[in-house]
Amino acid sequence: MSMVYPKIGSVIVGNDSEISYMLIQANQVPSRSLCFFFPGASYSFDKPYLYYSTMLFLSRQIDLVHVHAAYGQENTDFCNESFTKRSTRISIDMQAVVAQVLDKHEYDHVFFLGKSLGTVPITCGLLKEPRFARSSAILLTPLLTEYVFHTDLLTLSQPVFLVSGTADHYFSQGVVDQIAASKPNIQLHLPQNAKHSLDIGFNVDDSLQVLQSVMDELARFLDKQID
Repeated sequence: MSMVYPKIGSVIVGNDSEISYMLIQANQVPSRSLCFFFPGASYSFDKPYLYYSTMLFLSRQIDLVHVHAAYGQENTDFCNESFTKRSTRISIDMQAVVAQVLDKHEYDHVFFLGKSLGTVPITCGLLKEPRFARSSAILLTPLLTEYVFHTDLLTLSQPVFLVSGTADHYFSQGVVDQIAASKPNIQLHLPQNAKHSLDIGFNVDDSLQVLQSVMDELARFLDKQID
């Protein structure tokens, strides 16, 4: 990616741990819109869905914040906690990052994008805040089987684009049916036979078609929000 303007920052959170982030401006001056990116436990920013989402947002002149938080398998204390405790902890940490960034510059519209575990602070924390009542969210492979997560998800009123493969171990047909029946603000995109990585086995052509379909739908979702 060329002609972007990155700035590095960090926040001290609970237990004196540090979370770093990179603010990427689409231009030399701040945009009117900003999106916070929260990766999954083992899904980094150079992997396809975050890499191409980054390109898509920058093409719409939307600034980005890539948040680098380590909640993977190597963090045994975190992994051994209940989902409720993990949800609370990661939500508080990400709220601290968001607050620091927005204290420095106010944006007209704030987006949130998360992959897997990165969808938790969006659904269970940030979108509950009154200041984000007019925000929008992109949830890639969210943890639909977790009761705390899908209960909070069903209370949201903001525009949400939700992607979940039907072969994802976190996919829940029951939750999807509830969303389809009662949550017109949540746009569902459910690639058939796609796993948690949104790949379809080792089938390259089918997996690339899923990637293209997600980016196409995400582009349409973004364009509706920034009109």
